[in-house]
Amino acid sequence: MQPEFPDFPREEFVARHDKARSIMNARGLDALLVTERLNYQYFSGHRSEQNAVDKIRSYVFILPKDDDPVLITMPFEVAQVEATTFIDRIKTTGALTGHPEFIAGVLGDMGLAKARIGAELGREQYLGISYLGLKEVMAELPGAEFTDAADLILECRVVKSALEIEYCRKAAQISAQAQRDAFQRIRPGMTENRIAQILRERLFELGAEKISLLCVVSGPVGDKGIVLLPTDRIVSRGEVVGFDVGVSWKGYWSDLARTASVGPPPGELDEFYAWMMELRGACDAQLRAGNSPTDVIRVVDRYLDRKGMKTMGVGRVGHGVGVETTEYPSLAAFEKIEFEPGMVFACNPNFANHLGFINAEDNWAITEGKPDLLSDPVAEGRIPVVPD
Repeated sequence: MQPEFPDFPREEFVARHDKARSIMNARGLDALLVTERLNYQYFSGHRSEQNAVDKIRSYVFILPKDDDPVLITMPFEVAQVEATTFIDRIKTTGALTGHPEFIAGVLGDMGLAKARIGAELGREQYLGISYLGLKEVMAELPGAEFTDAADLILECRVVKSALEIEYCRKAAQISAQAQRDAFQRIRPGMTENRIAQILRERLFELGAEKISLLCVVSGPVGDKGIVLLPTDRIVSRGEVVGFDVGVSWKGYWSDLARTASVGPPPGELDEFYAWMMELRGACDAQLRAGNSPTDVIRVVDRYLDRKGMKTMGVGRVGHGVGVETTEYPSLAAFEKIEFEPGMVFACNPNFANHLGFINAEDNWAITEGKPDLLSDPVAEGRIPVVPD
């Protein structure tokens, strides 16, 4: 089947399935059972609008080790599946109940009643079916063994293709330009909610498809944390205002943050922001093939030690970006991975203190050399200024 409007060419999905099957073979798995919405999207190409808001129905992707994949979806989704995916084997049920029994029946018909089946049971994975529903599937197939395939899914998704990176780049460029433009459109005396509206409108004007988070933070930050949700707090001259935004393009996301001074920055703010950007630049330089998250953390620890500061206890200074705004892996000391070309990261050592929420987050793709900036225009080395 040749769909009219696929997000990627057939070869993209063949590569994803082949990589998954290679790992399945190495780990003795006969099939992969995918129920979580974004994993389902990643392996099938079906970006369902209904799936994101409807928890009564199950959307399932099944990848056998030695056969073509099977998709379980709703009858009203078939037209979109055929228009946007390369999946030929489509199973549908219009019932609002009995999904576990239906899923088990499909697995049985595929010859997997006594198979070893990998599912989303572990790290950073969530089922798109209830826990009790999955137990029903297992009960219907007493001869099958269900085991964790979280690491398989993470390994498949962590290195992006060239086209995936370009989608992330488009999402990042939209966000970077919109945030820069918004700083020139807002004024002292506006509320955070009004500022959020201006930013939101500019994001969509520039082509954002969806927003996963839109944070506006103004004024000094206390020791109880940050109120990221925009409120009716009025932003005043001499304060800091910051954004943290996630937007998508063709199902791929960016995660960017920017900070500005409302009016000319006080000397302390100007100096602190410049120091943070120096730190961030040193972190960014570690984002190259062969290094690891530990190399980034060492840089942060060294800078903080010199300044006599401690971490805020967040546990990381960045994370992967792709089908999700925030995804595996973390830029954290516990993450025992090696950077490979094609990984995409948001890197943002940031600070919340009496000056405000000081953050400048950009997105980068790992290469053999210097990291590839996706979020042009990049965060400025000196703090931007909101006209007053």
